[in-house]
Amino acid sequence: MSHSNFTAGVSPDRPKKRSSRNPIGLRGRLGRFGSAVAIGSGLVLILGACSTPAEGGDAAASDGSGVDGKQISYVSFGQQYEFIVGLTLAITEKLEGAGATVTVLDGRSDPNLQTTQVQDSLAKQPDALIIDPVDPTLMITGFEDAAAQGVPVFAPESRPDDVEYTGWVGYDSIAAGAMGADTLAGLVGEKGTVLQLRGAEASQQAQLRKKGFDDQMAAKYPNITVQDLNTEWTAENANSMVLDAFTANPDIVGIWSHNDEMLRGAFEALDVLKLNAPVGEEGHIAVVGHDGTPLALERIRTGVQDATVAYDAIGMGNEIGEKIIAYFAGDDFEQDTILQPYLVDESNVDDENHWGNLPALQ
Repeated sequence: MSHSNFTAGVSPDRPKKRSSRNPIGLRGRLGRFGSAVAIGSGLVLILGACSTPAEGGDAAASDGSGVDGKQISYVSFGQQYEFIVGLTLAITEKLEGAGATVTVLDGRSDPNLQTTQVQDSLAKQPDALIIDPVDPTLMITGFEDAAAQGVPVFAPESRPDDVEYTGWVGYDSIAAGAMGADTLAGLVGEKGTVLQLRGAEASQQAQLRKKGFDDQMAAKYPNITVQDLNTEWTAENANSMVLDAFTANPDIVGIWSHNDEMLRGAFEALDVLKLNAPVGEEGHIAVVGHDGTPLALERIRTGVQDATVAYDAIGMGNEIGEKIIAYFAGDDFEQDTILQPYLVDESNVDDENHWGNLPALQ
């Protein structure tokens, strides 16, 4: 679902096929990712100033001992999204494995509910707070109140500007949008009308994905017309709006979606319209999603969806956990981390490094 153009050069490992005889478990899966690694062809880039460690910490390596027994509250974006479920699994596995207790609150994509959850959490005086804001501008007070109370705040995905925070793991959503544009343009022969299924207008992630997609299309593909649909992250909105769009213009040739979840509704609409020819067959509508969810990977395997721009939930969760562990161990750590997108299509869909192939999410 989150987030300036950063690049890094790391050679990807050869994809590894999943084996039904020796599936990777959650703990083993999380253990494969360090603080800055190549994940398939996805890159993690560390940047920013070092954060100040917790008082009383020592210089020993972060072994989790400092976080043992700590109470951590996690206000999540919304557990209805597969990406957030994967992110939550990664965060809780990392921190609980080090001895912390993590209380997960379901934000349900509701910024007002999240505001209440943050205040309720602060009233219980947690040792640390993780906030994944639905609308960063409405979470400024929450970050400020935590700072005033002396509670360190760690943020996956997005965060408000000009607030105090201890650690952030973001994502290059502009690069993701550009990757989506290049991929879809190649699939449609660089011409025709395509739909862009947008996330919520207040969402920082959606704004940046749209910018990356629009800027790349304008710069490189003059013969493609982009029609935006304000689908607000939901499959239900996507279903009705895609039906209306194709009814008004049956010559639409492709779809780019800011998340894979909305494509559930889009594919239902294409089924109703009988525009559901598989990948590679005449009449196929090219579809590129975002996130790399288990359902999206299955659709790619079966020739329903062409590709997805993957956003690594496990890498992000691991990074948040590592920062919190380092903080309580008294170690220096990078305050900001930016994850890079990578493409998943039929050529690498079975790579076990994709978070969407995690057995716990199947």
